[in-house]
Amino acid sequence: MALVLVLLAGWPRPDGEAPVPAPAERSPLAPQRPSPTPPAPSRSSALPTTPEDALSQALGEERVLLPSSVRVDRIEQDRTWVCAGEVMGLSAHLGGVPEPGAVFRWVWPAAAGQAELHPGPTLQWKAPPMAGKYPVRFQVCRDLGGRRVGVLAERALELEVRPCGEDAGQQQEPLHIGVTQRGPGTFTFQARYRGDEPVSTYTWDFGDDARSTTAEPSLTHTYALSGLSAQETRSFTVKLQARLERGLTLEATTFVLTRGQPAPSELPAVELQVSRWKPRAGGAGWQSDVVVRAPDGTDLTWERLERVFVPWQGEATLDTRAWRERVHVEEDLGHGGFRGHVTVSPSEAGPELKQILDFLYGRDAAGQEVVVSWSPFKREPPADSPQAPGPPPVKP
Repeated sequence: MALVLVLLAGWPRPDGEAPVPAPAERSPLAPQRPSPTPPAPSRSSALPTTPEDALSQALGEERVLLPSSVRVDRIEQDRTWVCAGEVMGLSAHLGGVPEPGAVFRWVWPAAAGQAELHPGPTLQWKAPPMAGKYPVRFQVCRDLGGRRVGVLAERALELEVRPCGEDAGQQQEPLHIGVTQRGPGTFTFQARYRGDEPVSTYTWDFGDDARSTTAEPSLTHTYALSGLSAQETRSFTVKLQARLERGLTLEATTFVLTRGQPAPSELPAVELQVSRWKPRAGGAGWQSDVVVRAPDGTDLTWERLERVFVPWQGEATLDTRAWRERVHVEEDLGHGGFRGHVTVSPSEAGPELKQILDFLYGRDAAGQEVVVSWSPFKREPPADSPQAPGPPPVKP
């Protein structure tokens, strides 16, 4: 069983190829919604006057515009439109000088006057089931305390969602890019081509001025992390052209995110104890006992748990939930420490899976991100066949 302990300063990062996301989690910049029975506001302030006001009201925030040199230069999309119910990748690119403590986030309106929020400079946006035009807004913000959120820069765009037949969806496109993260700045890219005509060459643009042309559909690329502090992330747009033997060219786009690594001296002494997973009574899955103790002089606040499903072959997939949806706390040990357990249901551990990994994310008293990891399930290869090759862990 592998145990991993990582400290990252900054805000949550996206990993590798993101799967269809679960509903976006609340950011620390998105405070709890107001009580359903607040004092009645005056008529002049009851109704939002702009889309920005409407989003702030839905998030329970007070919006404050702040002067700043940072700007949102552009937002890139991995496709120009998306089918209803499918996923579009978005990546924001900044100019100017980012300010210390700035937070990147995406916000967009949801049903019944609500709003969705997702942190980070990239987003895997799941289109609603109905066709139409939908607004999404990227913001660079700063927490001003209480409900006040300072907006340093922002940019809005309108996404087109089309109705698609069963055989006409984006998933039926002939060319896609698969991504597997193999280290802090190292990624393996896989061209996924569906077609009868052979591909003669693959031309890759990695978004960092590096390019490559190959005859094989897969290659690995490493992005430079020098000069990148532990608080910084960088988003890169990866573009692929596949030239068919008769001259036709297909294109695909995806995004990857790199983050600076903290110095070893910055790692906190979080104590983690995990039992080997064991079957639950009545065939109800598997259980791992987890004990986390906070270091002296700090308080841990846990936010979310990412469960990574590693198959025998192919790419790992990710499921993100609020941490108490996955961790069943049995005893509070103080300062954010706890004794509890996690479970894996039979439906989660299908025969195609080699291993499941859990990554618990939180912050210490200084606001730095803390990550602890364990494996709640691992399947041994069949005795009568060699172990099928699987990808390495998707996190460094």
